[in-house]
Amino acid sequence: METLTRHTPSEEPLMELTARNLAEAKETVGELLEQLGLTTYLFEIEPREDHWEVRVECAHNSAWQSSVFTVEDAALRASRTDRLVRDHMLSELHKRLTASDAATGSH
Repeated sequence: METLTRHTPSEEPLMELTARNLAEAKETVGELLEQLGLTTYLFEIEPREDHWEVRVECAHNSAWQSSVFTVEDAALRASRTDRLVRDHMLSELHKRLTASDAATGSH
């Protein structure tokens, strides 16, 4: 599993899980995936102690691929309003999905 941003456990308290936080996290990940230009995809987002675990399955070059990675809660929230954070997260997501594509030999 890969992490999109680095995290030191002592830097932030455990994230608070509420229905609103979960809904916002799902909405944000969905928006990021749409911004990547993915047309066919499924994703799940699962809360962990201090981050989100994201599983993405998407159609790419006529094949399905799957990738699992972690995203810090603070970075995901910041990506909603901070263009630089969003751009960095989009770049990292693109790299992860491209790396997954290369690992499966789908081109």
